[in-house]
This record gives sequence, C-alpha cells and structure tokens, in this order.
Amino acid sequence: MADALAARRGPRRPPAGPLRRVPPPRPGRRPAAGRGGGGALGTAVTRILFHSSDASRRPHAVSLEGPAGWVAAAFVVAAGTAAALGLFGAPDLIADLSRQADRLALRETSLRSREALESVARRQERLDRRLVFGELFLTRVAVIASVPLPDAFPPARPAERPSTADELDVAVSSVARRLRALEIFRRTLAEASYGDASRLPSLCPVEPSTAVPASVFGRRISPLTHRPEFFPGLALAVPKGVPVRAPGAGTVAFAGSAPDSAGGEWRRLGRIVVLAHDERTRTVYGHLDRVLVGRGQKVRRGDRIGLAGLSGLAPSPRLHYQVRRLTGGRFLPVDPRLYILDVDWIGVEEIRSAPVAPEDEGLPPQLR
Repeated sequence: MADALAARRGPRRPPAGPLRRVPPPRPGRRPAAGRGGGGALGTAVTRILFHSSDASRRPHAVSLEGPAGWVAAAFVVAAGTAAALGLFGAPDLIADLSRQADRLALRETSLRSREALESVARRQERLDRRLVFGELFLTRVAVIASVPLPDAFPPARPAERPSTADELDVAVSSVARRLRALEIFRRTLAEASYGDASRLPSLCPVEPSTAVPASVFGRRISPLTHRPEFFPGLALAVPKGVPVRAPGAGTVAFAGSAPDSAGGEWRRLGRIVVLAHDERTRTVYGHLDRVLVGRGQKVRRGDRIGLAGLSGLAPSPRLHYQVRRLTGGRFLPVDPRLYILDVDWIGVEEIRSAPVAPEDEGLPPQLR
C-alpha cells in the first residue's frame, strides 16, 4: 500500500539546499529575470524616435530610463494636450489679436489726423493774421485817400479758432473769399488818384517806440475837469524833449502859442504847430516844449518841427496830435490813428464803429 501511495504522488523531490541571496542589479543594467529561482520587475523605459525627412534613413532612437523617462513622457503628453487645446482656442485668440491690431491702427490714424488738423489750423491762423493786417492797412489808406470802402469791408473775423474738420473747411473758404476781396480792393486803390503821395500825413509824428497812447479819439473823462468830453485827437505820452516830426510834406500854417481870439480850447494846448498838407488836410501838434519851424516854412516828411513837452495845460509830458479834414467849409477832426500807417493803434472793429466828432467851429482862421 505504501508503494501504491508513492506511485500516486510521483517521484520524491530531493531535499532543498541552503537558501541563496540574490544580489541587487547593477546600475545601468536590467536584472535577469528568472535567475536563481526568481525574477525582478523590469525598469520603465521611454523610447523616443526621431524620423528624418529622408524616408530611406532609419529613425534615430533615444531611450530614457527611470525618472527621466517619466518626465519626458509627461512633457510629451502635456505638449499634446496644450496643442489640442490651442487648436480649439486658436480662432478666438486670432480674433482678439486682429481686433487689437485694428484698435492700434485706428489710434495711429486718429493721432495723425489730429496732427494734420492742428497743422492746417495753425497755417490758417497765421494767414488770417496776415490778412487782417492787409485789410486794416488798405482801410486806412482808403481813408487817407478819401476812397470809399466796399460794403462789409473789412469783414468780421471768426470769434473762435476752428476745432473740427468742418469748421476748418469753413474758415479756409472764408479766408479765400477775403483774399479775393482784398485783391480787388487793392487794385481799386492802385487806380485811384492821390495827388502828391508825399503830402499824405501817414507817419507817426514821434518815434513809436517812445510813445504810448494816453487818450484816443472819442469820448472820455477829462483829466482836467473830470467831466465827460469829446477828445478830438490823439494824446501820446512821451518823454520831455522827444523830437516831433512832420508825418507828411507840407507848409507851416501856424507856429507858436494860440492867440486869445482862437479860444480857450486852443490856448490850453500851449505852443502849437499847424501844418497844411494840401487844401483839404491840416495836422495840429500841441504841448510842445520848443517850436523848431516858422510860419510859411516848407517841410518834408520826417523833418523836425518841435520838441514834445509840458506847455499849456498838460498833466504830463505829451504830444497832442490832431488830423483835420475840410468838410462843409470847416476843418473838422477825424481819428488820427487812421492816418498813422507805421503803427497799429486801431483795430478793424474800431474802424467800423468810429465815433463822429460833434459839430464845432472847426480850426480857427488864425491857425489855418
């Protein structure tokens, strides 16, 4: 029976020998599986293939073991995921970039347009100032030469500087119209007959840099009586002794202190000189410290006729200057600033609203 059991169990195994310790695998080498009656798990290896553009060449393989392999694998997965997400978000990103580029282009265009508008506005403003100077000059020449002014000349200037393209276009069109009107009026004046132009009293009677207008033609409060009065001339505050010159050629009609018969208005001017430039024009110079010419003497434009001072009832050193034109048999005063062409002491608005002197007796016969 024992033999039968032994036959069923098979041949007996030999007794096991002493246990052996399997040495750990060496670094850089894979341990052999199944050696020594057992095996260890293999190390993870990441293999990357680089394919050449030449199909006949074999791909180049790079194997990464351990942590380096895991890092490389994670990087590849992350890169693929990012690429996939980028494909989904690319249209919105491209649209945002396009809109941003459009905004930058519009901003640049707006800045350039604004700079161009400012440049044109500055040029228009400079041209407008020159145009105003020309209009004012021709207006005064017309007054001196007794040439009637055209309707609405000189025209009014715009109140504000143009700030938009439409306003600038209107301003430029206005300048063009004014230039045409100015040229037409200039030709009219050129064809007019002035007689002897050297006799026109067109210069300031004193050096302009030494003079300041103290009183101008029109109504004022008298510095002597402190009552309203009409001032028929131009009072120029100047240092005592400043030379007074003839603004145009003429003949001395009177020189010295006005006689009592001329009236108190003329007596208070102290020493005076009256020049006759032609049959219709007289100029008067008062408060002179000294008179340098005599009655009947002929003078040319720019000749000295006296020195400014304090004679008469003058509150301070000054020159009292009048221009009188023959009107209705009397020499009546007009605004002297209209005749002074070398200094701009009057503006366009003052010319339009120039006051008219009240009726008086005109220049006394003793002073003509």
